[in-house]
Amino acid sequence: MKRLFQYLRSQEAWLWIGGLIVLMLLSYLLFLGGLLSVITRHDEEVALPNLIGHSYSVVKSSLERADLEVEIIDSFYVPDKPPLTVLLHDPPAQTRVKKGRKVYLTVSSHIPPSLPLPRVRDLPYEQAHRLLTETYGFRIEKVLYVQGKEPDLVQGVLFQGKPVRESEPVPKYAYLTLLVSKGLGEKKVPFISVVGLPLPQAVSRLHAVGLRVGEIRYKKVPHLPPGQVYRQYPERVATDSVPEGTAIDLFVNGTPACSLQE
Repeated sequence: MKRLFQYLRSQEAWLWIGGLIVLMLLSYLLFLGGLLSVITRHDEEVALPNLIGHSYSVVKSSLERADLEVEIIDSFYVPDKPPLTVLLHDPPAQTRVKKGRKVYLTVSSHIPPSLPLPRVRDLPYEQAHRLLTETYGFRIEKVLYVQGKEPDLVQGVLFQGKPVRESEPVPKYAYLTLLVSKGLGEKKVPFISVVGLPLPQAVSRLHAVGLRVGEIRYKKVPHLPPGQVYRQYPERVATDSVPEGTAIDLFVNGTPACSLQE
């Protein structure tokens, strides 16, 4: 025992002890830098591509081949989007993820939500049109004129050729047909489009068919000639007819001064 204590006090013993400590530290660092990285898959990350706009089936098979899991967490209807199209995903594109990570998807649904049809009977056509399209998201497919005492008032709504009552559920973005009163014996004139014409020419054409100019609104639109009509309201199809004297609002590129110079 006495010899052991004497050896421990020697320089050779301290060198051995120091070597053991260094070896233990190196082993620990090797574990952190090597074995631990294998356990946590530190070197098995992939950059997530942009999945938006692709079908769910293609996205699912691609991610599963990369050892990633897929889960749909939400869906909502988007017009003109095929069902089960990826709209959003979490994590976002270019995020580096480890294999086995779950990717959460939001996809387009098959069926649009239904909304109760608002009361539009006896409303002026323009007011009903704005309410149905801008507030509720419906689309007006066509207008049918029927007998009625007051001209240009909505008398009913058709969906897929069948009458729809007030508060009856209708799919959002559905195409509707409006039944509009033409009045008793009131003269009807063809509806025309003057979009793309200079303002003076557009006004002349409207007056020539028996329509009148309503409000004129000006806004600068790039790449269009000054004074050109770029939109009109109401926006009806060319086969429609409207009561004589119906006001057409015009949207003109530029300022009033530009239009006067045309």
